[in-house]
Amino acid sequence: MRRVAAPTRIRLENTPPLVPVLDRYRCNGRLAVLLYEEDPEEGDDGLWCELTVNLPERDLPGNDWAFVPAERLPYARALEGEGLAEVGAPVTYGSFGQVARVVRFDTSLRAGA
Repeated sequence: MRRVAAPTRIRLENTPPLVPVLDRYRCNGRLAVLLYEEDPEEGDDGLWCELTVNLPERDLPGNDWAFVPAERLPYARALEGEGLAEVGAPVTYGSFGQVARVVRFDTSLRAGA
């Protein structure tokens, strides 16, 4: 499935403007969100980070939800502040008790993904 750039930008302190790009994980079709720099340097693909993580062993409330690790939560909160995401409950995963939040992404971000 082709990636879809969302019509919004995430602006946080000490971070370049970021464009959410939506995709699907190939192994299970769950929603994946990657963040790209709006204006990357020449020769750089601009990938800032993968906002979501794929946790196939954990259930999600629906196709419009994804897992966001705690260290990337400020990006999800920025989208939530614009009414484009809803941050839900925390879940633990991995051998070291990492924490992620379930996040519902708005239809306007998911269009075509």
